[in-house]
Amino acid sequence: MDLDRRNRWETIEKLMELKRRIEALESHAGGEHLGDWSPAVDIIDEGDRYRVLVDVPGVKPEDLELAEEGRSLTIAGFRQGAEGRFIAAGRPSGYFRRTLKLPESIREGEAQASIKMGVLEISVPKNKGRSVPIE
Repeated sequence: MDLDRRNRWETIEKLMELKRRIEALESHAGGEHLGDWSPAVDIIDEGDRYRVLVDVPGVKPEDLELAEEGRSLTIAGFRQGAEGRFIAAGRPSGYFRRTLKLPESIREGEAQASIKMGVLEISVPKNKGRSVPIE
């Protein structure tokens, strides 16, 4: 059965809404993210520290928050959505919150962050000698 353009768009919109609902359920069930969307993240072990790269294009630095505790690093922020009548919509907007569990505890309050070309780079030193197994 061939779908005309209108039916395809309606189907895509329904699938996107279903995806948002599934992600919301996952976050309430103990998932690692919470919010309207979840940015992609890379975590690199550099020996004495972790380097975390987070894709946040369009997020203003003043709309980002960072918290360190134990071996958890929480990144939260907000991306303003575009206004107008959309022909296509694929870029998420709104609030996000992502908590990363690291293999070793980190030194709280010592993270350094910068943002370049839409990538948030966080460098956080490890707490030497306090290895914690991954759950």
